[in-house]
Amino acid sequence: MKFATFQVAGGPPRLGALVADDAVLDLTTASGGAPGFVSLLDLIDGGEATLTQAGARVKQVLAGDRSHVHRLADVTLLAPIPRPRKNVYCVGLNYRSHVEQNAVALGQEIEIPEVPLFFDKPVTAVTGPDAPILLDPRLTSKLDYEVELTIVIGRGGTWIDPADAMDHVFGYTIANDVSARDLQFRTSQFLYGKGQDSYCPLGPVIATADELEDLSHVTVELLVNGESRQSESAGNMLFSPAEAIGWLSQGITLEPGDLITLGTPGGCGYQLTPPRFLQDGDIVECRVTGLGSLVNPVKAI
Repeated sequence: MKFATFQVAGGPPRLGALVADDAVLDLTTASGGAPGFVSLLDLIDGGEATLTQAGARVKQVLAGDRSHVHRLADVTLLAPIPRPRKNVYCVGLNYRSHVEQNAVALGQEIEIPEVPLFFDKPVTAVTGPDAPILLDPRLTSKLDYEVELTIVIGRGGTWIDPADAMDHVFGYTIANDVSARDLQFRTSQFLYGKGQDSYCPLGPVIATADELEDLSHVTVELLVNGESRQSESAGNMLFSPAEAIGWLSQGITLEPGDLITLGTPGGCGYQLTPPRFLQDGDIVECRVTGLGSLVNPVKAI
């Protein structure tokens, strides 16, 4: 199943389940606001029981009950989890192509990481589909993009064995790890250059893990103004989702609703010759097989 968070005519956020490519079931109103259906975090907290109830309601719609169904064209999609409970965890340098192109761009030796590189983004960086990526010339002249497949944790834990890690995954979404390279590279810490407001677009949906079981058949791609800049199989990650969870949970408790972005392939703006950074008015589109398209305009402020 695919879940979304949406608004109708500027109203409060609602939990939805996609019942077609162009239609969403309002699970919040269909359940009468019952616990477990107020938000996606509530749904995730509810575990298998709530997920089963959601599936039953979707089956009713597919059998012909169109009550509480909206056309996607008539609603506004928000980030699936508009306000995560904790900072977004991120894995860096997780594709060989990115590692190699990063080394060339920065004049460094190519070193394939033996352990994952983790950093995070504050919850205030999160924004949704069609929301602007803010380009503040007081901060950066080197605004960049990174399409990333993103884990949504369903069942928490610590010291999670990679062999069991996928049992802890609720599903996946798309993130754009927007980065101000001039801020990022002036220190050894990534937070400031990657944590500005609007630097973590998420969405448009969260698909349950069963919909993306074989990542070798999943392509992550990014386009700027319709031009493909990044495209690679998610199966080429250096550290798989299970390995990332295993490493991150060593001494850090993961909780339901936590987000872990899984790195980006080569083709970032700073890696091109000559470098090509985002400009006011650019349209950035992130695509992941099975998850749709996350589109955000760049807006100078």
